[in-house]
Amino acid sequence: MISQKNNIIMNLGLGISFVGIALYDPLGLLFTGMGLIFIGIGLTCIYFGYRQLNEVEIINNAVESFEKNRRK
Repeated sequence: MISQKNNIIMNLGLGISFVGIALYDPLGLLFTGMGLIFIGIGLTCIYFGYRQLNEVEIINNAVESFEKNRRK
């Protein structure tokens, strides 16, 4: 089960990264640094959204295995 919040965080990170790519290349030296900052923020959002998805799955698997072992 994928959480909507995590999906939104990953999509937001992807959008921010695309804005960073747009700012990085064509607008000159001033915006190059801003583009890199936006790309970094976007990639960070993507990473934490993905990490949070994995943690939810790990916790669900642990709870399910605990319940199976408790029934036996």
